Amino acid sequence: MCFGVKNDVPKQPPNIVVIMADDLGWNDVSFHGADEIPTPNIDALAYNGVILNRHYVLPLCTPSRTAFLTGKYPIRTGMQGYVLQPAEPRGIPLNDTLLPEYLRKLGYATHLVGKWHVGYHTKNYTPTRRGFDTFLGYYNGYIHYFNHTILDEEQKYLGYDFHRIVGENRTIEYRYDYITDIITDEVENIIFSHNPAKPLYLQVSHDAAHSGGIGIEMQVRDWKETNATLGYIEDINRRKYASVVATLDESVGRIIDALRKTDMLKNSIIVFISDNGAQTEGFLQNYGSNYPLRGLKFSLFEGGVRGAAYIYSPLIDRLSRVSTQLFHITDWLPTLYSAAGGNSSDLKQLDGFDQWSAIKSAEDSKRKSILINIDERDTSEYQKYYNYSGNNALYPKYNAINILASPVASAIASISTSMLNANKIMQLRKEATIVCKNFMDFSNCTNRSCLFDVKEDPCETTDLSAKYPKEVERLNMFIDRYKSVLVKQPNTPIDPAGYAYHFNNTWIPWLPDDYQSISEMHFTE
Repeated sequence: MCFGVKNDVPKQPPNIVVIMADDLGWNDVSFHGADEIPTPNIDALAYNGVILNRHYVLPLCTPSRTAFLTGKYPIRTGMQGYVLQPAEPRGIPLNDTLLPEYLRKLGYATHLVGKWHVGYHTKNYTPTRRGFDTFLGYYNGYIHYFNHTILDEEQKYLGYDFHRIVGENRTIEYRYDYITDIITDEVENIIFSHNPAKPLYLQVSHDAAHSGGIGIEMQVRDWKETNATLGYIEDINRRKYASVVATLDESVGRIIDALRKTDMLKNSIIVFISDNGAQTEGFLQNYGSNYPLRGLKFSLFEGGVRGAAYIYSPLIDRLSRVSTQLFHITDWLPTLYSAAGGNSSDLKQLDGFDQWSAIKSAEDSKRKSILINIDERDTSEYQKYYNYSGNNALYPKYNAINILASPVASAIASISTSMLNANKIMQLRKEATIVCKNFMDFSNCTNRSCLFDVKEDPCETTDLSAKYPKEVERLNMFIDRYKSVLVKQPNTPIDPAGYAYHFNNTWIPWLPDDYQSISEMHFTE
């Protein structure tokens, strides 16, 4: 099957748009085989691109975003553990160069819309001093979808967290619209006002589909619409979650259509990823589904760290395929830098691999192994299976025609000669779907090592450690080598001086620019 672009591709570096969902489960996108939540725009972009079926992330958002922005395993920066809390004086060390900084050196305009969550205790740790030209979003891990507030970890202090930064001009945006819509409106405005003489790097970090707060139900944009379109989902909590994801899908459609309207799509790279698996139950549950993968967010099982992901670009030679090659979230920095025209050999001491040629021309991946994480403090109890299969006779049957009629499919059809059709869609969906048998009979790995063949047994049902003890020994040595470069997580207690009530009930940077955190002092000794 041949694919091509109607117009000649300009020689200017490609525009890059990264759409990062928050706590979106493996089974919460319908291109992975579930009929429960329709995601026609997300699916259309996946089918027209390269589905990364073995894309690995970290089990929590701060470590994942650290890995994405630095191209390094978080163990090298002490950011591998629990997520940053409001008023916690910690962040990615300032001597680490982040992806937008690299791209800005290549001439890119750089914008972040949505979640940051890698440090804000001083202004030096905030987005516009880490490589972004502008920022509209929130500093902490999540916000309420309507009132844009977050409680501190002890649930004592509530604060507003929504800010606009343009250069050094900082304002607080007091708005009460649905956060997914605010993010999408801002992204459209950036695209429509972008100067075409410069390439664009746009990072869209959604609140969806994270829980909206401690003990707070998922917030839907329109409850009447939710019941009208998703009423077949009997579990009310799951129905609300599905509505949040459906609104995220709508956002993807609007973003791609904006790129089409500005004639930018034909020279763009679009990446879609989730930062970690869904949190079905427990702390900050969102009722997402990682089925049939084992485990949840917080855990090192596949359900926590094997994320939904793909890349689309007319610049890719072989589109509409499912890749099963290893890909890690650290790979995006060198990969996108290379795609932007940079020489990835200029990037030093990264754990990420430049995978642009592997993506563009379906070459073999350079990556042969992945360190998922080393957390020297905590281990997760989430190692069970959680049953949202996403398939039920009462659900509407998956219809490839709906995918072809989506705004994303229409936008791509306007610039592409690809022959994507219903049969090809169903073939790709089948390839991207994981099927496991007897997955409820699983090995308990509490307080001991387990070995799984995740390529043949992606649901991690069968422990092979007794059968292959030498392989266990080899892998333990592999981990031990990384322990030698591990930077311990800093002991940075919450600073009461940073509580929102000191600043008109708003979370903002509270320490002077020359403040040196414990992690920074450790790193520079």
